[in-house]
Amino acid sequence: MKDYSHPGAGRAAADLNRAIESTVKVCRNEWKYVAEVELDLDPTVTAVPCYEGEFKQVLLNIIINAAQAIGEHRATTGNPALGRIQVSTALDGDRVRILIRDDGPGMDEHVRQRVFDPFFTTKAVGKGTGQGLTMAYAVIVNKHGGRLEVESSPGRGSTFTVTLPLNVAED
Repeated sequence: MKDYSHPGAGRAAADLNRAIESTVKVCRNEWKYVAEVELDLDPTVTAVPCYEGEFKQVLLNIIINAAQAIGEHRATTGNPALGRIQVSTALDGDRVRILIRDDGPGMDEHVRQRVFDPFFTTKAVGKGTGQGLTMAYAVIVNKHGGRLEVESSPGRGSTFTVTLPLNVAED
């Protein structure tokens, strides 16, 4: 918890794999009854320049959304099996790629195109503000100079891809 809560001081080299591990631990109560989380973290992903606290918040939002979607899907279908959330890291040239995959209900094209829009939510009234993925997009794209993309289709789950540059100009 101490590792997760440290806010950091601007953009600095961060051990992304450690940041992912601590974030998964912090949100365990959100996913432990509905899904198993699998980590496939590339050991060569080490010092990545980022705003670590904000990166962790992005990851937290995506994992919690996945867990909630899986939980709601299990409740509506009556399927007792645990879902699966996979988080992986890999170097990709001068970038690092983080994939967050789930085997939840997925999204249709209309929803997929709007998930980063402010105040857009598919959750029931009082359950979501529509700000989590909007904030995630702003942090990754505007603040880090990276990319945040989603692939999804009904019945096939969702995959969020976070891409961060390894070479950035000094802030």
